[in-house]
Amino acid sequence: MSQELTAPGVLQVIPQLDAGGAERSCVEVASAVAARGWRSFVATNGGRLESELLRAGVTIFHMDAASKNPMVMLENIGKIRRIIRARDISIVHARSRAPAWSALAAARGEKVHFVTTYHSKVHLKPRWKVFYNSVMARGDAVIANSRYTADRIMMAHGTPVEQVHPIPRGFDLEAFDPDGVDETRVAALRAEWGVEGDNRPIVLLPARLTRWKGPLLLVDAAARAKLPARYVLAGDAQGRTEFEAEVRKRIAEHGLEGDVTLAGHVDDMPAAYKAADIVVSASLDPEPFGRIAVEAQAMGALVIAPDHGGAQEQLVTDPAHARTGWLFAPGDADALAGTIDDALALGADDKARMGARARRHAIESFTSDAMCAATLKVYEDVLAS
Repeated sequence: MSQELTAPGVLQVIPQLDAGGAERSCVEVASAVAARGWRSFVATNGGRLESELLRAGVTIFHMDAASKNPMVMLENIGKIRRIIRARDISIVHARSRAPAWSALAAARGEKVHFVTTYHSKVHLKPRWKVFYNSVMARGDAVIANSRYTADRIMMAHGTPVEQVHPIPRGFDLEAFDPDGVDETRVAALRAEWGVEGDNRPIVLLPARLTRWKGPLLLVDAAARAKLPARYVLAGDAQGRTEFEAEVRKRIAEHGLEGDVTLAGHVDDMPAAYKAADIVVSASLDPEPFGRIAVEAQAMGALVIAPDHGGAQEQLVTDPAHARTGWLFAPGDADALAGTIDDALALGADDKARMGARARRHAIESFTSDAMCAATLKVYEDVLAS
């Protein structure tokens, strides 16, 4: 029997394939599955990352995987069951709640293994939300993207500890290498941002332009910071035109039109991190795992993040001689402003030493290869169970 027929088939189910940590992890794991010689499939609405999957030899099935409409979710059960039968799927791996309910029913109906990755926040209340989210804790194996998330899963859903596998997201060691990003890419991005003639240090917030990611907090901190800097908010509003207008109004209220730039979506994130002197994560709510701190450290940038959620596992803040970044009191604009000033005040040698420590820490603790290897080990254990 050929390897094509005997190799395990893994079907990942995810709403979309645009920018985001869950989407990037899906692409990386799907590519690793194909590279292993297994058969790799993704069911999704699609998005800008599709081309990467196709280049890796992954088969894409298009369906309305983002819908929470009960009728669509019922239809998706049938669609996923047909894929399982037609492609001899061994594992269905769900990465989001709405399609996970369809994937769970399909996997159970076809008697194949069901795996989940809990990317989103784990809510402890209200009860209806805990129940809705509980589908992500019903896998034969439940992958958590941080120890913080793993603890919350067990607290909220009573999932046995042996069923929960903390696997932090990783970064692409080759893509996020400062020596591999030439200055023409950086210069092109600075020109796109309109800061090519500005010699002030750049403070970068790379996140979708949505309230909980903290853009208003950073604008308020920029108004309070004492040392000069140019602030760049790099992220797509994704149709949130009213909130984008609110951010622009706050910038104007502080008189920061010449200091804060809304750059929109950035494709070349390694160049963005290299262009920045300081990279900020400003999330108001605890993030299960944010890529910003990891990718920015990999690029040797100075990193500031809120003191909650997965960020606490990503930065070394103590002792001072081992520091790779700073944590600040979440939601506190004064604390963020003071931390930005501390980072801006560092001398060139201290910045270089911290940047080198940060990259070393990222390489030792977070890589996509390690994340993919750990995920495939979970697949192997599930298949052997």
